[in-house]
Amino acid sequence: MVHGAVDATTGLATLNELAQGFKKLTDQDWRPRRTIVFASWGAEEQGIIGSTEFVEDYITLLQRSGSVSLMPWTLGSSDVTNFEPKASPNFRPLLERAAALASAPLNSKYSSLYEQWKSTSETKIKELGSGSDYAAFINMAGVSSIDLSMVGPYYTYHTEYDNYDYLSKYADPGMKANKAIAETAAVVLFELATNTLVPLNAVSYSDYVKGAIEGSTQLHEDLEEQGIDIGILTRAIEKFSANAAAYESRKDVFLGSKRNQLEIRALNDKMILMERSFIYPLGLPNRPQNRHVLFAPSIINSYSGSFFPGLFDCVALAKQSNKPEDWNQVKKQLTIAAWVTKAAARALSNSVFPS
Repeated sequence: MVHGAVDATTGLATLNELAQGFKKLTDQDWRPRRTIVFASWGAEEQGIIGSTEFVEDYITLLQRSGSVSLMPWTLGSSDVTNFEPKASPNFRPLLERAAALASAPLNSKYSSLYEQWKSTSETKIKELGSGSDYAAFINMAGVSSIDLSMVGPYYTYHTEYDNYDYLSKYADPGMKANKAIAETAAVVLFELATNTLVPLNAVSYSDYVKGAIEGSTQLHEDLEEQGIDIGILTRAIEKFSANAAAYESRKDVFLGSKRNQLEIRALNDKMILMERSFIYPLGLPNRPQNRHVLFAPSIINSYSGSFFPGLFDCVALAKQSNKPEDWNQVKKQLTIAAWVTKAAARALSNSVFPS
């Protein structure tokens, strides 16, 4: 990274500010409901080695924990007009609330970071891919993750010119973008640590999955042309959507009633298990380290994410080769996608033996 003032020192500065802020809260006898771990790993540029080794060492603990989310914060930009977060879909309501409370880098034009975000990208949240330390957490362990960043032209990337002088004069004068990211991250982290129920939303997740599949008209046409019935997946998504809506309704009822610790634990566990359900132990075709069936780094650009990558990648390969064995792999990936989606629906169910 050479001098690395923007990448990755702005992220480390944000991390330090957050740690300092929460330390001041604990000095006033405040205690979170859940453990907060502030962490930074080395060897990211060499292949995200540090964080990956961490996940490999502690994957059982991460998957068993009641409420674990990773939040790396970075400012990878010299243009503070674009807020482009990446996140698991269940983060959307929480992220929107946090952004509404954060100041906008263009303060004279927008009242909050949310207003700026809405104006520039209609509150788009990108799929999680790779290229940062969240990768192993979501791709290997199934930990709901979020990556907050301001993006744009970054002319000094990995050069000796990426220094404090460039950062303070050109990339982020007044450190307004850093401030906006830190404020957003602070609200997200505070709610994750203190809310009785984990502030993630199952309906946001199911709506995203349903919308993405319904909008994939080319996939429907490709499968229909080969006589492959996508119904196995769409039915699983319908069940997922129904159970997600029922789960959120139970949360609303719970918040308005007398609270029971066992109910709290059950509701929170269901949310965490929903994300874990998308993990397929054998991984994606030719990519065993990527086990999340819904999200994975794009095979074209690893920094960006792709949706149901095993299915979509295999369809692209089969269309190119038109070999029967490749279309059989498509059928397998379609079955796996339906299986994990149904598992996610079951994780949210209130039944002892869900269908």
